[in-house]
Amino acid sequence: MKVPVEKRTENTEIIGMELAIPPLMPKILVVDDDPTILKLISLIISRRHLTCDTAAGIRSAKSLMEKNRYDIVFLDLMLPDGSGFDLLEERLSFNRSAVVVIITGEQVLDTAVQVIRNGAYDFITKPFSLALFEERLARVVEEWHSRVRYQYYQTHLEGLVGAMTDKLLQTSAQIDRIYDMTVAALGAALDLRDPETEDHCWRVAENSVLLGKTLGLSQVDQRNLRWSAYLHDIGKIGIPEHILSKSTGLSGEEMELVKVHPLLGFKMISNIDFLKGATDVVLFHHEKYDGSGYPYGLKGTDIPLAARIFAIIDAMDAMIYDRPYRKALPFSLFVEELKKQAGRHFDPELVRKFLEFPEMSWRIEEKTERNHRQLHSPQ
Repeated sequence: MKVPVEKRTENTEIIGMELAIPPLMPKILVVDDDPTILKLISLIISRRHLTCDTAAGIRSAKSLMEKNRYDIVFLDLMLPDGSGFDLLEERLSFNRSAVVVIITGEQVLDTAVQVIRNGAYDFITKPFSLALFEERLARVVEEWHSRVRYQYYQTHLEGLVGAMTDKLLQTSAQIDRIYDMTVAALGAALDLRDPETEDHCWRVAENSVLLGKTLGLSQVDQRNLRWSAYLHDIGKIGIPEHILSKSTGLSGEEMELVKVHPLLGFKMISNIDFLKGATDVVLFHHEKYDGSGYPYGLKGTDIPLAARIFAIIDAMDAMIYDRPYRKALPFSLFVEELKKQAGRHFDPELVRKFLEFPEMSWRIEEKTERNHRQLHSPQ
């Protein structure tokens, strides 16, 4: 039975223009060979005033996907006519941006790592409680909303830039200003709304450019470094929220999932034309100078300069500012750690350059009030 729902439209203002996002009503498919599971999940979904279609196997699921574009898919791995992996791998058969959640009786996190790498958003192990599924459903729907916002922004990004550019004088400085505002709006669209996260992203962007200037980076390289540093963790939007918000330490398998986020972030911004030169920090910010980092284990100067600069700035920010789990540490302790990790985590030559400047050079939050902070490309 179809349950009527009230359609919602989001109106989002971006760089001075109102962007109306279409009604946000996800179309849901549940694939499981257990009639009881299908009935239970359908009931939970209907209680949220949503509707879903159901399929008991690969064949019937493909038939439905040929006729409908599904936004959220709950997919059992063990099906009578094949494996859910087969359906997951054939992503061209349905909406590429669908939020896929795997349902499995295998309580093995190796399976979870595999499905996340194959494109799934999350996984649920059987048996599951009603409360657990309701919680996961809420997260999945919110994840879909975030993806819709992101895709809509991405689709209209260049158009918005062009529209605003037509209203301004055609100078490179003003165009860069529009790009800066667009990067900030992209961050907001991807749920970088937490004040602590926003402050961190702004500080590391500003300080990365400050260090980059001392190294003689060109204005174009400074601009790309600023954008890439600001968006460095954007790929975490593709990591399950319950892992990112976990208060205890991550298991090895969960850490493997988190390590995917640089690749996800790279995929997100490399498709935006004016950000194609601003991907180095996003993709390589977890590489280490001695080759022990990820995702590629690059070593020494094989790591792009922007990422080596950011590594120092990000480590400083993590230590000398308050964190949810501890208070800020003295700058002197960071300096000790920086010297200790030179040649291991950090480029020793960049460490030497960084240490030429006093602590107050990096305390930029004391120079600019929060309400007046904006991304600015070098002039």
